Amino acid sequence: NSSSFGKAFSELKQLGLIDRVPRLAVINAAGANTLYQLYEKRGLRWNRGKPDQKLIDGYVAELDTTGKRADTIASAIEINRPVNLEKCLRALEGMDGVVREVTDQEILDAKAKVGASGFGCEPASAASVAGAKKLCEEGLIDPEARVVCILTGHQLKDPTATVAYHTSDQTEFNRVLGSRGVSRAAFANRAVQVENDLDAIVQAIQLNS
Repeated sequence: NSSSFGKAFSELKQLGLIDRVPRLAVINAAGANTLYQLYEKRGLRWNRGKPDQKLIDGYVAELDTTGKRADTIASAIEINRPVNLEKCLRALEGMDGVVREVTDQEILDAKAKVGASGFGCEPASAASVAGAKKLCEEGLIDPEARVVCILTGHQLKDPTATVAYHTSDQTEFNRVLGSRGVSRAAFANRAVQVENDLDAIVQAIQLNS
């Protein structure tokens, strides 16, 4: 997504269809944070099409040596070796971008907040909302700024995590989410179980509205 946005906004500006290119924030899950580590912690840059390949190779070698694998509840961004890394670096340079990481706890909290507003998204999409919140707290996003968070993933992706977050069964919560550092469900909307019957479903909605 990030590399595509970089190309799109660059072309829109060149064509005179927009006056300025917006800033870009790429949000990694903390358990799959290769871009964050390389860009924010080690200073990797696009460098006019000549990024430091030794820096990239060194980081990949570290992953191999330590056996570190991507591990996050957000399966769509559970990637430690992004295939479009160089294109993303170009987008970050062209859009004055930043990279941040968010925990699975922050991701699921953001997902629940999105859901409470009547929208649905997968955990990976909710990472963008969690990242926007973090950037506001850092002061990089003004409270009055217009911000677009990309929510492209369907809400029924990674359903096990969603059910576990909103369940009242602490054992199930711990089984699914405990190992991922998720310790609470502050924004849970407790599920109501009903029979597979239309009238029962309608009645449950009416009683819980």
